[in-house]
Amino acid sequence: MTNFDFFGEMLFEEAKFYLEIAKNKENVMGEEDAALHASLLLAMSALEAYINAVAEELVTTFELNMFEKSILAEKDIKLHKGTINLGNGLKMYRLIDRIAFIYSKYSKKGIDDTDTWYMEIKQTIDLRNDLVHPKNIVQVTYPQVERALWSILNTVNEIFLAVYGRKVPIFNYGIQAIKLGE
Repeated sequence: MTNFDFFGEMLFEEAKFYLEIAKNKENVMGEEDAALHASLLLAMSALEAYINAVAEELVTTFELNMFEKSILAEKDIKLHKGTINLGNGLKMYRLIDRIAFIYSKYSKKGIDDTDTWYMEIKQTIDLRNDLVHPKNIVQVTYPQVERALWSILNTVNEIFLAVYGRKVPIFNYGIQAIKLGE
């Protein structure tokens, strides 16, 4: 496990910790809301850390064409003296598109409406976007954040199964908070 994988695990563990805090708080002075917001945002950070770690490994160790490398590394493509290379410029892709690309390429099957993990992660990303880019007052509930953490865990697990043929190590812990290092 790389240090960056451990960082993703740590972020997800922190998200679970804040979910438990929210469960045990009455919403006095917004404590439950703050814990739910922290849980959701940390869990999404963990998802992005895992996706970025997998993407980096794929770019550096797997045989990919330049467009695939561009998607995974989020770098632009440059033409230099007739040679196509990854540039240093940022070329952002939506997180859901990177997830779908990795899963589809390495599971060797497409995603359809029966893939509940995919539909759930799209809902989770929408919930995070509503909180991060609010256009209205956003009320996040405990059941929503609990489902979001499960969807993130299931998504990371699906990516690990597709790419590595094994479950992500944190999968067996579920969303029950544990102390790191145990």
